Amino acid sequence: MNYNAGNIIWYQRELLSVIREMNDDVRGEIVKIIRDNPLASDSSLMANDANPIGFIRKAIAALSKRWIDRFINMAMPTAETITNKTGEAVDRSLLSAARKDSMTINMQWTEAMLEKREAIIAENVSLIRSIPEKYFTDVEGMVYRAVAKGGDRKGLADEIEANFGKRHSITRRRAEFIARDQVRKATSDLSNARQQAAGIKRGIWLHSGGGNEPRPKHVHANGQEFDLDKGLPIGDKGQYVLPGEEPGCGCTWKPVLPF
Repeated sequence: MNYNAGNIIWYQRELLSVIREMNDDVRGEIVKIIRDNPLASDSSLMANDANPIGFIRKAIAALSKRWIDRFINMAMPTAETITNKTGEAVDRSLLSAARKDSMTINMQWTEAMLEKREAIIAENVSLIRSIPEKYFTDVEGMVYRAVAKGGDRKGLADEIEANFGKRHSITRRRAEFIARDQVRKATSDLSNARQQAAGIKRGIWLHSGGGNEPRPKHVHANGQEFDLDKGLPIGDKGQYVLPGEEPGCGCTWKPVLPF
């Protein structure tokens, strides 16, 4: 079982292109409001529509709706596409391994695989939709805190514009992690279901050898044999897990062929 780097890159690009558009749009509108309107020094005026805060609040509400809708509309087709791409990569990998060992595998989709596919799509849809929701929650706090400190329009606008750069970096890193982690999980889940359907019941854990702080239990698991329907009892909380199942895990496994 191998994780397809091309699929991870594709997923990241899909998310990052929209995130960049969103951040540029929101930054442009909010910074314009700050620069074009006089600022009241009394933060108690935040509820007064004559104060820039009133314009900012309305702008963020409109921007939030626009971009959350955009992400909702892209979530399902993106999740379905990356799940299909991952499934195709899983099948190619297993067929290649089977040919080397002169093994014939029935590649029809089983009920278990279809259930896995639907669960993978649902989880990815939820995560994609969460990106703008968290982004706008953070943006609101960031902007209101900056305005509450006071200051001249130019200085405040420059500070908020710089903060949008930081916010974009944080959102970008989260999206990159989501794409990487979800492709790994989908590969693990679909490989597991495909291999069990082919009569393969056990695998040998292969530690990725990557990461700055590898999980000691995962390092120790390298070379250990396990049941595909169970995993090994090495989870962060002692639970049974499969390679690639825990957040950030890049471990894989080698299937133990039934002959």
